[in-house]
Amino acid sequence: MSKSYALLVVLLLIPSFVLGAVFGSKSLLHVQKASTLKPGRLELRSDMRFFSKVGDYLGQNKPADFTAVNYWLVQGNALLSFGVMNNFDITLMTRVYQDTHKKNEYNSPDDIFLDIKGGSFGFMNDRIQVGGILSFRFPTGEVHNYPFEPYTAGALEFGLTGLFSYYKDPFLPDRDISIHANLGWYNHNDAGKILYQRLNPQGEVIREYRAGNNATALRFGLGFSYPTEMFDINLELWGNNFISKPDSMAYSRENYVYVTPSVRFKPRWWLNFDLALDIRISPDKNESAPALPDPVRNLTLPNYPSWRMTLGMGFVLNQGAERARRSVGGGATIREKVDFFEKLLKEKEKARTIEEELKRLRREREQAEKELEELRQLLEEQGK
Repeated sequence: MSKSYALLVVLLLIPSFVLGAVFGSKSLLHVQKASTLKPGRLELRSDMRFFSKVGDYLGQNKPADFTAVNYWLVQGNALLSFGVMNNFDITLMTRVYQDTHKKNEYNSPDDIFLDIKGGSFGFMNDRIQVGGILSFRFPTGEVHNYPFEPYTAGALEFGLTGLFSYYKDPFLPDRDISIHANLGWYNHNDAGKILYQRLNPQGEVIREYRAGNNATALRFGLGFSYPTEMFDINLELWGNNFISKPDSMAYSRENYVYVTPSVRFKPRWWLNFDLALDIRISPDKNESAPALPDPVRNLTLPNYPSWRMTLGMGFVLNQGAERARRSVGGGATIREKVDFFEKLLKEKEKARTIEEELKRLRREREQAEKELEELRQLLEEQGK
């Protein structure tokens, strides 16, 4: 391995263990927004996703060949998103690490993903936005058809996804509630690809199992985001439903649905952190052929983990046309300007309240003076 390549891998691996699991521009963790990056804007994101399970024998008569298992499943990704022009951006992602539980256990690097996105097409004063994504997966990794991850067989995969977003505040969309929906078609293009090889004790291939048809699927997602000054509170429902299922010698050939609550911490406009938990709500199933070996000894697991944790982080490397700092009012940021005007509105509302209270007191004083004058006239008449 050359020094430059080793340095690149290190630079990608370091953030992959501290950064956030987002695939694509203007995205929640799994659900894409219909809006795109402004021209020239460049963002870096990455992720670490992990699942753990312990397997041990709880009875008293432990079999002699039983071995306890402390099982880990870890994945790391790193991606760049770039705003090419208005209504158009691209995202390139590399999977820098993937547990496969095969001979190449770490499969590093894995595949490369490309998203070509058109969006930010607005209606109702941009309160509603629509868009679409053309997605590709390039099979650059050594191992495919590995368990506990969405199915892949080592082919050039592609898909098309429609995007819909609703923003309660179309002028400052990141300052109020928003709802996002995705629906897409995906083609694994896997007919004829080798899914599994059976080896003899000498390591020679004695039989190959190949995919007999192209697997296709519908992918869907629904996301809700509630932003505050420092945090975004998000909730997502997402999953996969096969139109044409993969071959029976494939791992992870079941349909799945997950719910993901997450929190995004935004200490700076150019920096954010993510914490999320994927919770599978679809049934425990394993529809793979019995001849396909169980990758984890002494553990009974479905082909998709029951939960998975995500940790993350994202940077804005270049502001592009969407400048977060402009020389207005002595170089105040947009957020500072918004806060300033909100404060003015509050002060104006407070002044209006005080003015109304002064008017009320003036009316009461005038009424009291009138009643006092009437009492004085009554006393004068009684004195006569």
